[in-house]
Amino acid sequence: MASITLRDVCLDYPLYGAYDHSIKRRLLGRLINEPSETRIIRAIDHVSIEAVAGARIGLAGPNGSGKSTLLRLIAGVYPPSSGELAIKGEIVPLIGLNAGANLDFVAADNIRLLLRISGRKPTQPIVDEIWAFTELDERMQRLPLRMFSSGMLMRVLFATATAFPADILLLDEWLSVVDEKFSAKAEQRLRKLVSQAAIVIIASHDQALLQRTCTSVINLDHGRIVRTVRLDEPAIPPFELEERRA
Repeated sequence: MASITLRDVCLDYPLYGAYDHSIKRRLLGRLINEPSETRIIRAIDHVSIEAVAGARIGLAGPNGSGKSTLLRLIAGVYPPSSGELAIKGEIVPLIGLNAGANLDFVAADNIRLLLRISGRKPTQPIVDEIWAFTELDERMQRLPLRMFSSGMLMRVLFATATAFPADILLLDEWLSVVDEKFSAKAEQRLRKLVSQAAIVIIASHDQALLQRTCTSVINLDHGRIVRTVRLDEPAIPPFELEERRA
């Protein structure tokens, strides 16, 4: 069963040369072999979270409060400096869709590359299914991604990232697709992905979205949990209502 456990987790960033503000000061320091001063920034400060199947957790707080950093820590991008982090289940982090993509590679090869990075086997039927979802011309599979418009690029990255259901889904803001003609289809797919996941964590400034989607909201400030608000069960997405009526 999917679960997330964080116990007293901290994440520290070293900032090298944080106090060497001028070029002159840096050059003099090197000439006299003066060690560069290092400053440690605590991005996540003694955070404890327990989540089991059914949890829909929102992360709220101002810019710089640690929302995105906490998502990346849970996703395994950053290892914790201290504390305990335990994850059970397959994670799909919808954090940076273009992470791992190579704009010089053709679209089809990028799909295969991104699937491998996510631990999936890039079989031809899977690649074909992902491409069909983009609704782009089949010939464009043989073009490098740098030749795609921003809307076309987002179609490919979104279709690849959301091709499989997840035990644990991590969202840094609700994904929006640039291409207006594709946005409704993408929205429905994302909502279905959220409904299928055992655990969902969403970082967002949109309080209405968090109230509508989550069972609890964690408020962060300077990497610390300042308050956790329990909410009622999230509203049933419209597409689920239609399915139930059918």
